[in-house]
Amino acid sequence: MRRMLCAAAKCCTQRVIGCESEKAKNMEKIKLVCAKCNFTVEEYTATELAELPRKAKRYKYLLQKSSICPKCLASGRLKEVRFTEAEGDDQVSAVETNASASVPVAHEQHPEEPTPMMDAISRGAWPSHAAELKKTKYPLQMYEQALQKRTTQWGYGGYVSLPGVAAGVLVRASARPDITKGSNFVRIMDPCGNFFKADAMRGLCDIADKYAYGMLHLLSTGGDLEMLGIPTENLSPAVQEIMKLGFDVGSTGDDYRTSEECIGPAKCDLALYDTLGFRAAWYKRFLDDVQYPRFPHKFKCKFSGCPNDCVRGGQKADVFVCGVFRDLPIIDQEKVAAWVKGGGDISTVCTRCPGDSLTWDARRGLSIDGDSCLRCMYCMNKIPGVRPGGDRGVAILVGGKLRGKYGPMLAKVLVPFMKAVPPDYKEVFDLIERITEVYDEHARKKERMGDFLLRIGMVEFYRLVGVQPSTRLFEHPRTNLYYHWEPEEVRGPQAQVSTSQPSVSEG
Repeated sequence: MRRMLCAAAKCCTQRVIGCESEKAKNMEKIKLVCAKCNFTVEEYTATELAELPRKAKRYKYLLQKSSICPKCLASGRLKEVRFTEAEGDDQVSAVETNASASVPVAHEQHPEEPTPMMDAISRGAWPSHAAELKKTKYPLQMYEQALQKRTTQWGYGGYVSLPGVAAGVLVRASARPDITKGSNFVRIMDPCGNFFKADAMRGLCDIADKYAYGMLHLLSTGGDLEMLGIPTENLSPAVQEIMKLGFDVGSTGDDYRTSEECIGPAKCDLALYDTLGFRAAWYKRFLDDVQYPRFPHKFKCKFSGCPNDCVRGGQKADVFVCGVFRDLPIIDQEKVAAWVKGGGDISTVCTRCPGDSLTWDARRGLSIDGDSCLRCMYCMNKIPGVRPGGDRGVAILVGGKLRGKYGPMLAKVLVPFMKAVPPDYKEVFDLIERITEVYDEHARKKERMGDFLLRIGMVEFYRLVGVQPSTRLFEHPRTNLYYHWEPEEVRGPQAQVSTSQPSVSEG
């Protein structure tokens, strides 16, 4: 009986010890610190790394990356430090202590030098941006030299790691270190439609005056607001004050960049889906991937309400969500007739229709051939009485970019039509997540989506994503209807064929 009790007690003891060990393991924290000054760049718990794949990928990404310490500015691999919560209570970073009561670091002092070209463009009856620039802390000679040399004196300088900002902060490198060494700028995620409250905008302006040049880059092409010219020592307190106003910062590095949407239904009657609600839902689902880099390269998403594409998503977005409609445009014949009577040039509009689908008759009105109509919005932009049809949804395009290894590329259609159902837009977001995972798994380091598609081909991409190709998908329309064979088959194997534009005779 005693032996059975001892065995039971031993089992219970082992179980308690095991529970204590598991509890201690869950309380364990992991810091990534600068190897030179021990400044904490990021901190995780063991539970987070085990249960949150995005944080685990970010952790591995930082361990492999050579980072710049925002405290001592030393570069190199980060060091991992593990400790329990009890041990960490007494270890408060001196930098963190100073950050709460930090005094802004002064900007570089630049000697007063003449700025003749800035003075010249400041003259006149209208307000001048050069005159306003002189009221800020901006190094004026950088702009003066840019005017004289007709090219910017700034360049791309990489990133600075910052506690609490996993994506880091972008650096503007200086091509003229004799004028200024360079500067940092923070990307702030603005509200949908850029509808800032007045008090929030005043707060951002106060922070810019206190810590930065006193300048804000509003409505950037990346769909964010940028605070320019923050010295490295001012980054942490500036970001803390920005976040107190309720704004998120990030969108730097190999992550989702801040998305951009057209103003959509807030102002435009051509919007085919709610771009503002779509972007708000997108941030709710993908905010972690905006703030925690883990992809092979940066990944841009843009949302346009119609094929007019006011955000240039077809030119710049790795994933472009474009509003489309499937039925014919709706024609208000009375409005069209009134427009024509008032001087509207209906014949020119019909002649320039890309699908050659418009026909105007003074008695019957305007008619559209459904087989040739491209739903391109041209007639709707020109004629007040023509508006989009009612069967509306979105098309998903991939691979647009302006820079990269192989130069500019236009986005290609992946899905020609799918419904965008609010409030969570689950079907569309599931597809975007699948596209991203395929890109994350198969793309090479620093390979943009467009370059990735060029390497593997769209047919293979359809297979990886799980999308069935459609006859409505094509890269560009055929211009030579006779060209159904390889030129070598038509001319013979000895023919010298131009690789740019094959010329096939019809004889």
